[in-house]
Amino acid sequence: MKLAYLTEVAAIMSAHGRLFIEQPGEVSTEDIGDYYVLSRNRFNRWMKDLSELERSQQFNDRRHVVKKVAGRQTTQTIVEQILINEMISRIWTVLLLARDAHNGIDRIRPVARNIFLGHLAVRHKALSVILTDDGISSKDLLAIEQLRKSTERWTDLLCCSIMGQYDLWEYAFNKDRALEFLHDRGDQTGLSHRSTSWVLILAGMRHSFPDTEGLAAPVHDDDRRLVQLMLNSFPENAPEMTFWMGSRVRAAKQG
Repeated sequence: MKLAYLTEVAAIMSAHGRLFIEQPGEVSTEDIGDYYVLSRNRFNRWMKDLSELERSQQFNDRRHVVKKVAGRQTTQTIVEQILINEMISRIWTVLLLARDAHNGIDRIRPVARNIFLGHLAVRHKALSVILTDDGISSKDLLAIEQLRKSTERWTDLLCCSIMGQYDLWEYAFNKDRALEFLHDRGDQTGLSHRSTSWVLILAGMRHSFPDTEGLAAPVHDDDRRLVQLMLNSFPENAPEMTFWMGSRVRAAKQG
């Protein structure tokens, strides 16, 4: 599975968020535990890689602490991974908290918020490291900045309806922008697998996140297992979700 495909997973989960939020029963303790462990492992891996990159910059030692995509700087590669994965991480956090709110409980929130704050720390460190890496060209810095802006805008667009319904605006990248998206898309609550809006959204995302260059890199095993856990938490054989899944997302669901 390529890194770019994670953005399509994010869109599909958001489009069918209510199937997850309103389904009967609770998220299993086992799934919550797996989500925590996989996320913790990923957090530790990213922090270790970023810390080593920081040290290598200080001593002008250009070691490759993560597997490098051909022709790309190591720092750029890991920052791209973190920014793309944050789309899924933030959308999943919103869905988990909305499910708690829908059921009138406070069961998942502590774990979900802890993981969310960890990802914020990783993001902050990653952006700090890339800004101090003199091996990154100005062109590559601009590409990272564009990727950051794209992931933020798309995430706010995808999450705005659920954040509005369950008052989860603190999880927006930009609350004012997310509110504008919500007001502009007043039909979002009535979406179905026949929705023209989502056809356009998916097309727009594939244009914004093409599976070329850094986004053509394969996802890490932790990321793949997290995606599988998330997709398998939706109702089985939901026709709306099945309709939207292309072969590449269906393969991620099956592991």
